[in-house]
Parts: sequence; C-alpha cells; structure tokens
Amino acid sequence: MQTYLRDQIDWEQPFSPEEYATRRHRVRLALHRAGLDAIYITNPADLTWLTNYDMIWYHLQNLTGLLLRADRDEDVFFDGPSHTTIVSTTPEIRECVFTPYDRPQAEVIVEGIAARGLAKAKIGVQPWGYTPHATVSDDLRARLEAGGATVEDHSFLVEELRFVKSPAEVAVVRRTAEIADDAMEAARDAIAEGVMETELEGIIMASMMKAGGGYPGIRSMIGSGPRAGTHHSPPQHRNIKRGDLVFVDFCGCLHRYHVNVNRTFSLGEPDQRWTTLMDNSAGCVDAVLQGVKIGDNLSKVQDVADAYTDKVGLRDYVWFVGGYSLGIAVPPDWCGSHWVAPRENLGDRVITPGQVFNLENQFDVWEDWPGGSGAAWIDSFVVTEDGLEVLSRLPRNLVVV
Repeated sequence: MQTYLRDQIDWEQPFSPEEYATRRHRVRLALHRAGLDAIYITNPADLTWLTNYDMIWYHLQNLTGLLLRADRDEDVFFDGPSHTTIVSTTPEIRECVFTPYDRPQAEVIVEGIAARGLAKAKIGVQPWGYTPHATVSDDLRARLEAGGATVEDHSFLVEELRFVKSPAEVAVVRRTAEIADDAMEAARDAIAEGVMETELEGIIMASMMKAGGGYPGIRSMIGSGPRAGTHHSPPQHRNIKRGDLVFVDFCGCLHRYHVNVNRTFSLGEPDQRWTTLMDNSAGCVDAVLQGVKIGDNLSKVQDVADAYTDKVGLRDYVWFVGGYSLGIAVPPDWCGSHWVAPRENLGDRVITPGQVFNLENQFDVWEDWPGGSGAAWIDSFVVTEDGLEVLSRLPRNLVVV
C-alpha cells in the first residue's frame, strides 16, 4: 500500500469511518451466530459495503476479497498489484496483501489466512455470485481444507445485513432517488420525432453523472414503438416516431446505491386503451401503501399487488408484477436477493424500517394496439418508522409528450 497516496485523498468519502466500523461489527456478530471464526468475502457489493472499494473489472479468475474475523476488529484485503492505486486511495482498507501474478492467487490467500492463525479455523466463503468462476472458488476451498480449515458456504451472510439500511444509507438512497427522477425528466423532455433510443440513454447517463452519480449495475432498458414492451433489452438505433409509446427503465446510482424507476411516455395522444391500462395500474402503489404495514411479511406486498391487479382486470396483460430489494450493487446486476415473492435463496422477511425495494407493473399487449407492444412503470420504496414511502415524485400514468 502506498501511504503517500492515502495522504493525498482530497475527495469526500460516502460514509464516515464510524459507519464502516459499525458494519464490520455487525458482520462479526453474524459470524458468531453462524459459529464461524472468519469469512473470506468475494461478493463485489459486499466488498463495497464494507470498505468502499469500487473496482470495475471482476473477471472470472478474480479472487479479490476481504478476510474478516469474528474474534476482533481485524481484517485484511487481498488484491492484485495492478490495483495498488485503488487500494491505497480506499481508506477503509486497513491492511492489504498484494498477490503476485506469478503464483496462484488462491495459494497466496490461503498462506495469508494461515499466517493469521486461521489455518484450521471454520471459515465462510461466498461461492454464489458472478465472480469468481466456480472452478476458482472450488480451488480456494480445496486449498483451505487441505490446510485443515473447515469451509462453509455463507454467500448471503453479509447481504442479509445489507438488507436493512442505516440512517446514513437511507440518506444516500433518497439522494439517489432525486438523481433518478431528474434523469427521467431529462429523458422525457428529450423525446421527439427522430430521436434515437441510444440518444435517450446518453441523456440519462449525462444527467446522472453531472449530479455525481455513477453507472447502474444494469444497462438502461429503453424501447419505443414496436419495442415499447421491451424487457431486459438495451436501447437500439431506432428513431422515435409520432404516436410511439416510449418505455424507459433504469436505476439512479450514487455510491453504488440503486433506486429503480420506470416510466412510459407517448409521443402524441395515445390510443385510449393504453391510457386506461396505465391509469388502472397506477393505483397498485396506493393499494400497497394502504394495505402493507411494518411487521407484515415482505410477501404481503406481492399479495396486495396481485389482488389489486386482478381487481382492475389487468391479469391477462401482465408480464411481471413484483419486486426485489435494492441497495449497493455492482455490474452486471442491481437486483438484491430478497424478492417480495420469496425465492429459494433467502425466503421471506418481516418489513422493518431501513428496507428498500421496488415494485413493478409490466404489461405486454399482443392485440396490436397502435403505439407499441407494452407499457410499464416501476417505483421504489423505503420503509421508515411511519411505514412505506414511495421514493419517486413522478406520476405513474402514461405521460403524453
């Protein structure tokens, strides 16, 4: 580590040292509850949450990680020497072992763990994730076990803690929501005949970057006319035409915290059926705000949203009604592992203050209505002491531009 570079840090850090210390303490308590002596953290979002390490190239052989132990506030970061500048200018990385490129990275990491008296410890690892590749995770595990360690999968131990945000994190989330709304308004104002979908993407990103934000974990989803029902599709070289619906879905991003917003616009007056569909679906948020309270299971959001969708007669058009947790995320994804319709990873959760999640109403229409193939909105919620709160200020109805 180059300490002279650390002395030259002249930009504001996302959170105070005390905030990061509290996060490490919460992980140590979780390690005790799990009966672990330590955990080797490789999930990029977890690394950012614990250290503010922000790196763009988590390739499949990458074993960059943080060893955090249960018995004391001592941790060590492992990374390649090409990241010396990143490590040196990340104050919450307190000790680093640089892994030379002429030796297997896992070998160096296991030696570093053994040197700290943990060769025969019970250690958690995180094989569930986009990086490293499964064979690399398996190699690390095999080397740890060969040295006498007991190794267990605790891929979600840190994410469980990240699900509930601190007041400082909620403040960042609120600013992220403002950045997202401003970018959506910039896109709305730019919609005109002849504008390319990719041009809208540039306008969105320029707005967020100017506000101090960053690239979201997923590329923006933008579609117009026949692509207006797009899902998981980036913008194309299509020019918007009068009469088109324009679908815009992205996350605001600040300090890697994400807030999802999706709106659908119409260039000119739309077919009345689109307006009716979106007017009817917009009330889903109000139904959730009225029907879900602190102490309910998160799955009640799904139950209320489904019941509302059926009540207003939109089920036949549904592509997806649901949502998932939001927070710190690193490409290629921004979705948290907690879903409002519980999946097998983590199951259901009780709604408590500090949680952030989105709710989507996405519709496909295969009846050749003029203007497009679908329409949608997405809003994000933060849970406060007073209950659920919508983070966006923008209307969910079909907006004519």
